[in-house]
Amino acid sequence: MGHAYTYRCRNCGFEDKFNQGHGFLIHSQPLENYLKLNKKLFHYKTHRLLKRLSKENNDLFVKAGFQVYKCPKCKILYDKIEVTVFNHNEVVHKSEFRCSKCRSRLKLTNIHRLKNATCPVCHKSTFRKVSTHFQLWN
Repeated sequence: MGHAYTYRCRNCGFEDKFNQGHGFLIHSQPLENYLKLNKKLFHYKTHRLLKRLSKENNDLFVKAGFQVYKCPKCKILYDKIEVTVFNHNEVVHKSEFRCSKCRSRLKLTNIHRLKNATCPVCHKSTFRKVSTHFQLWN
């Protein structure tokens, strides 16, 4: 289950949706179950890494879900699929993301409390949450 938030720029009108949580396809599961799927649900580099890790260890678990990240410099929001791989309780891999504009490392943000950000189109700090466009999804 997850949440979907819509943000709209008050300056240029650009609108985008951001998801947080897990759903039918993107969810936590044993790594071997993910690799048996016919679809590659994650970035190709992540998928390759998961295949390599599965050859090194049979008992891995993948925690996956949609998360919203924000660039600490540009203040632009990004909708990403965060993947963390565990070997029992030890983290073996965790996704890291960079801003496509300035290459800074993105920071996980609390989308539930975030009111505004920078518009990725006009680069003004007028990107606001549209309170009437909130969805729960499964």
